[in-house]
Amino acid sequence: MVPSYPLPPKEDDPEVQPFREENTMKDPTPKTLGVIACKEQGTPPFQETVYLKQLTREGRAMGIRLIVFSPKDIDWRRRTVSAWFWDLNSGKWGNRSQAIPPLVYDRCYYRDSRHYRTYKPYVTQLAQDSDVQLLGRPLGGKLQTQEMLEKNAAIRPYLPRTLLYRSPEDLKSALNLSGSILIKPNGGSHGRGVAAIFAEPGRSYRVQGRTRNNRGFHIRLKTERALRDWILRFTGSARYLIQPYLGLQTEDGRPFDLRILVQKGEDHRWVTTGMAVRTGKTHSLTSNIHGGGKAERAIPFLTAHFPGRRLSGILRSIRWLAEQVPRQIEKEHGRLAELGLDIGIDRQGRVWLLEVNSKPGRTVFLLTRETDVRRRSIQLPMQYARTLLNGLVGGSV
Repeated sequence: MVPSYPLPPKEDDPEVQPFREENTMKDPTPKTLGVIACKEQGTPPFQETVYLKQLTREGRAMGIRLIVFSPKDIDWRRRTVSAWFWDLNSGKWGNRSQAIPPLVYDRCYYRDSRHYRTYKPYVTQLAQDSDVQLLGRPLGGKLQTQEMLEKNAAIRPYLPRTLLYRSPEDLKSALNLSGSILIKPNGGSHGRGVAAIFAEPGRSYRVQGRTRNNRGFHIRLKTERALRDWILRFTGSARYLIQPYLGLQTEDGRPFDLRILVQKGEDHRWVTTGMAVRTGKTHSLTSNIHGGGKAERAIPFLTAHFPGRRLSGILRSIRWLAEQVPRQIEKEHGRLAELGLDIGIDRQGRVWLLEVNSKPGRTVFLLTRETDVRRRSIQLPMQYARTLLNGLVGGSV
């Protein structure tokens, strides 16, 4: 099962300015937080370099040293890692051998099932080591997360009905039931490999979606046999889910959703750090930024599209989900540090919880120019890490 983590955005952007150094007394004996990342080409050999630099700055103000390493670069015999670090004095990345840190922040992103399988044994060994704790346990696939949420009767009405696709017959049954459906990979992200299928008169079908390379497509299939052949090619060996097509669009046909970022801070309580809207092109299927979407500030957008009493009810539902979803998942899954909640709203104002991921990005808040939210989103995981590291030093967490 491939976890549903979005690939991180390219954050090396001229608008991304480094934070000013805090004039805070530093801990003379800094503790170490390790960040694991998948290897890429280049120096340093990983993504999210701007985010990691900013974590380093925040960490120094809190007495925390940040190192970055691939789970494949652990020497278990010596219990060391080949670690990268951002040198704030020289403004350069450096590399050195370092003891395996006691606390690890998982920022590994997997391109596909094969990529995930190459890393799984290394990440599992690290997570199971008795001398290592994870800042938060990564979630698995979308279906696993859905099943955890469905155990809460109060959350259940916000969840789209979700079935595991096993054969073309499942697709046919779902279309006979509702006339239009959405299919998406259990472990996908960025809208890749998502398609909406619409039944039309004469046993023909219209399909709109995005390929695995995130290219949009629109086709017509004139027979059930053509639909069967297409779905077998499209899904391949990947696990797919079937959901009703909810038509989550504005009146002028732009798809949209809300990204809610919830995080833990130093008091170990969940807080809503920020909320932004992602909008897609008119009559496209998805609103993902990587698929050509744009970001907008949430409250002005919602006020314009859902005026009056409907807006009050929508905001109440969103706030309630932001409080209850982390608690429910943590109850079933174990400790978490942060979550990204993707929320949809249909034309009747009904709120839907579309997806939850445990490795949320933050670039949407740069695109909406909410730099205060962006900075808070970086401070909170470091504050949470500090309390866990203090607990480890004191003998408990």
